[in-house]
Amino acid sequence: MVDLLGIFFIFLGTGGLLIQLNSFWVYRRLRKLERSGVEGWATVARWEPVGGQTRLYLQAPLQEGGAAVEFSEVMLDPVGSPGDVVPVIYDPENPTRAKTGGRKDIDYRGERLAVFLMGYGGLMLFVAGIVMVALSRPFF
Repeated sequence: MVDLLGIFFIFLGTGGLLIQLNSFWVYRRLRKLERSGVEGWATVARWEPVGGQTRLYLQAPLQEGGAAVEFSEVMLDPVGSPGDVVPVIYDPENPTRAKTGGRKDIDYRGERLAVFLMGYGGLMLFVAGIVMVALSRPFF
C-alpha cells in the first residue's frame, strides 16, 4: 500500500512541477523586464479576438533607430485601436519580449507565489514518493 501511495506522490509531484513551468517562464520574463527593460512607445498595428480575450499586435521602434519590431500581447480589453500609441517596456536583448505599460505596472508577485508553491510542493511530493517507494520495495 505504501508503494502505491509513493507512486501516487511521484505522479502528483511531477504534475506540480510541470504545471509551474509556465508560471516560471512568465515570472522570469516579467522580472527581467522590470530589472533591465527599456521603456518606450509602440503603435497598435491590429488586434483580433482570441477565445474571449483580445490579441493585440504592436510595433515598437528600437532606440538605435532600427526597424520596428512587432510583438503581441493577450489582454481582456484592448488598450487602443489601430494607430494609437501606447507605452511599452521591452528587453533590449530580445525586443519581441515586451509588455504594454511601464516599469511601475509590472507585478509578478502572483507568478512568484505560484512558482514557489507548485515548484517546491511538487518537488517535496516527488522526493517523498521516491523515498516511500524505495523504503517499501527492496531493490537489492
